[in-house]
Amino acid sequence: MLLSLLDLAVIGISCATCVGVAFKSQQEIKKWRNAKQIDTARANNLPIFLFQDDELIDATPQAIALINEHRTDLSEFDTLMQMLGPHFPQLRGLAANPPSSKTRIDGVTATSIWVEICKTGGRLRIAINGAQEELTPHQSSTVTSDIRLSELAMLRELTQQSPQLIWQEADDGKLLWANQTYLKFIDQVHAPSDTVQAVWPSASIFPDLHDIPGAKGTSLRRLSVKLHDKSAEHWFDVTSVPHGDGFMHFATDANGIVRAEQERRSFKQTLGRTFAELSIGLAIFDKQRQLTTFNPAVLDLTKLKFDFLSSRPTLEAVLDKLRESRMLPEPKNYTSWRDQFTELEVAAKKGTYSETWALPDGQTYRVTGRPHPDGAFAFMFEDISAEVSLTRRFRSDIETSQAVLDSIPDAIAVFSSAGTLVISNQAYAELWQTNPALYHEQRALQTETKVWQQRCTATPIWSKIQNFTHQIGPREAWSDSTLLDDGRQLSCHANPIAGGKTLVRFTTAAKMNPVIQKLTMHDPAIRVRKR
Repeated sequence: MLLSLLDLAVIGISCATCVGVAFKSQQEIKKWRNAKQIDTARANNLPIFLFQDDELIDATPQAIALINEHRTDLSEFDTLMQMLGPHFPQLRGLAANPPSSKTRIDGVTATSIWVEICKTGGRLRIAINGAQEELTPHQSSTVTSDIRLSELAMLRELTQQSPQLIWQEADDGKLLWANQTYLKFIDQVHAPSDTVQAVWPSASIFPDLHDIPGAKGTSLRRLSVKLHDKSAEHWFDVTSVPHGDGFMHFATDANGIVRAEQERRSFKQTLGRTFAELSIGLAIFDKQRQLTTFNPAVLDLTKLKFDFLSSRPTLEAVLDKLRESRMLPEPKNYTSWRDQFTELEVAAKKGTYSETWALPDGQTYRVTGRPHPDGAFAFMFEDISAEVSLTRRFRSDIETSQAVLDSIPDAIAVFSSAGTLVISNQAYAELWQTNPALYHEQRALQTETKVWQQRCTATPIWSKIQNFTHQIGPREAWSDSTLLDDGRQLSCHANPIAGGKTLVRFTTAAKMNPVIQKLTMHDPAIRVRKR
């Protein structure tokens, strides 16, 4: 007979109830087992930690005592990893991905202890084990003692092998303890003795280190020691820390720092000597606009007193003094002159300031501003009076030479060996009807010969002048003549001059009468006759 729906429902509810009871029983069993493991560990004085998501949820008294002994600002999990990491390097990696079964990790610094790690019930279990003895509840765990001894051995090894010189002195300077680095170095300080067996040093490397009035707290000093076989000093940065009735000292090698400072000082002295020999005045202002560095050339060029410049004056004060001593270009009005200082400073910081100062006494200075790091800027003063005077004299000589050429009635043009027009006179411009303003522009001989051909009858003179101008080697002066389009006779003279240049001179005869002029004008019949 088929079961009714009511019977099926009752059966289903019963089955679900049984499954729930069974699952809850398994959870209770797991909790009981974990609690039993913790209780067993408490009885055996073992440090056992139970973590969930890196949070400590349970631990034995020995484990709690171990954590408290190494308490830091870190969490319990990170404190445990920091404490056990040097002895069990694999622990942190396994803790990130713990195995499901117990896994043993042997120590690398202490062979008498090991760690068991596993994941149980979603929690991380870490147990520290070791060779156990029968311990009373009031005795410390042997495992905890082994960890402390292992850590002590590691710290001892660190101090012995440290590159620092570490030693302890009593309040009277007597050496109480020193690491191996200190003992090895002290053998280099003192001359080797005849005795084979090493003797504990009776004196410190720095005998006056402890004898400093008022030295009660931590101090840092830079001291030097001479080795017995070397003349150079060995430098150390010594940190002294009060310890009991004496001090603990830590000496770090400072030879590199001292050598760098000495080289820097020597470099600055070299720069100072170089600046002192410069003819260009150099004045450097810091970001507060105060003069920090200047060389003797500034004194010579600005006529300012050394006492004034050495008092670190501001830029405004320096410029005021320069104006008072008439070492600045006189401005049109005081307001614009004062505003110019600010513009000068801004331009100097941008590295764009460069002006020529024409002083009232006839001297000429080139003043340049350059930016420096950290907002500083520098001014360079250069006396260019001789340069300006030479330039003016050259310009005057050129103008005089041009005036002399313009006074000559003959048309004159000078060409370089490359065929470039170097100079010509007013008569040349009038003869060939060229613009006098184009005297100093670059004009080629080929362009000039086209102008000549247009104004004259056909003649081979122009190609001859071109070949003569480009000719290399010794040349002889020559002359020839032709007719202008207005009937006048044109004499052409080519003369070699210095630098491979060629002087071409044109001389014209008196203007012909109208009859002859008309006969020599361009006419087809005359051209046929000439052929």
